[in-house]
Amino acid sequence: MSLIGRSINLALALLICLSVAGTAGATLYYQESVEELDAENSQLRQQNERLREDLRETETDLQRARERLRELNESLSTTRSDVGQVSENLEETEGQLESTEQELASTRQDLRASQQRVEELQGEVNTLESRNDQLRSEVSNLESTNRNLRDQRDELQADVEDLNDEVSQLESDVNSLEERNQDLRNENQQLRRALQDACAAINGSKPSGCGLV
Repeated sequence: MSLIGRSINLALALLICLSVAGTAGATLYYQESVEELDAENSQLRQQNERLREDLRETETDLQRARERLRELNESLSTTRSDVGQVSENLEETEGQLESTEQELASTRQDLRASQQRVEELQGEVNTLESRNDQLRSEVSNLESTNRNLRDQRDELQADVEDLNDEVSQLESDVNSLEERNQDLRNENQQLRRALQDACAAINGSKPSGCGLV
């Protein structure tokens, strides 16, 4: 009976130890699980914050994409309008091109005629250049003659200046002679009056000189 009691006590003690060990193990397990859950929860919060930030960036990108899409739609509408305008311009340009080609053909024909005219004018130029050379030779001869005539003119000018000096001297002499002649006339007039007075004062027979007055 005592042996059975000891066995029971030992079994109870063993069960109690196992229970305590199990409880401690479970507590430790749950504590580790809670820590892991806290760490995982913290990671999930950080990941959630990153996802929210990514969501905000995605919404911003989406808004930008919508704005870009709206601009592209407007640009597409403008481009369609421009395509219509370009088509009209193309038709107009093709018409101008055809007109330009016709004008080019006419211009080429005029060019050929102008080239023929240039050849004719070149012949005339050669003739005129030959005539110009002849005229230059004549001009050279005339310039030589002109220099000779200038030399003769200078000589004649010197002679004219000498003659002018001589004429001036003769004019001075003439003036002197005219003054002398006037003096002689005045003197003669005075003598005539004196002779007339003297003859008038004589009574009777008068000298033959009185007949001069």
